[in-house]
Amino acid sequence: MPRYLEPFRVLLRPTHRMKASARARDEWLALRCQAGVEGAFADLIAEMERPLFYYAAKVTGSQDTASDVLQDVWLRALRGIRKLKDPASVRAWLYTMVHGVAVDMIRRDRSRERAEEIHAESFEESDETRFTGSDAAAVHQSLDRIETKHREVLVLYFLEEFSLEEISRIVGCPEGTVKSRMYYAKKALRTAM
Repeated sequence: MPRYLEPFRVLLRPTHRMKASARARDEWLALRCQAGVEGAFADLIAEMERPLFYYAAKVTGSQDTASDVLQDVWLRALRGIRKLKDPASVRAWLYTMVHGVAVDMIRRDRSRERAEEIHAESFEESDETRFTGSDAAAVHQSLDRIETKHREVLVLYFLEEFSLEEISRIVGCPEGTVKSRMYYAKKALRTAM
């Protein structure tokens, strides 16, 4: 070992032993789960929850989505742990599931956003419902009867006179989603009146 690494010798050796011991512990946990030992799956979750959550949060960019990912992964793991051929690879198996579920959720979210944006592009200003001053009382009463997400964009746009870009920042969603909500809000308002 090079002389400049001598102080790190102690740090370098346990790493290899730690990996081997962690792999042995993983295998032991997986074997207990496969044998149906009471509390074994809870022990597996206790061991793996934090690192899997961290990974899921980094992949998805959201702690909320990471929680959803892990919930799905733990259900899949519970159903599939007995079929795991190499119990020592349980950690890699779980990380693979987290990756797959996270990527699926990201794709689904992007697909939904794209659909909303496409629909919003068809949004025309000429389709805008026009209200007169005499309609004001009816409009205010009708606002209370539509969904919150629709009500908020109408209030911000018509009453507070924010731009679509500003509303997007306020409500925390893409501008295309704001346009889509605006379209459905106007439709709901017409129905409510």
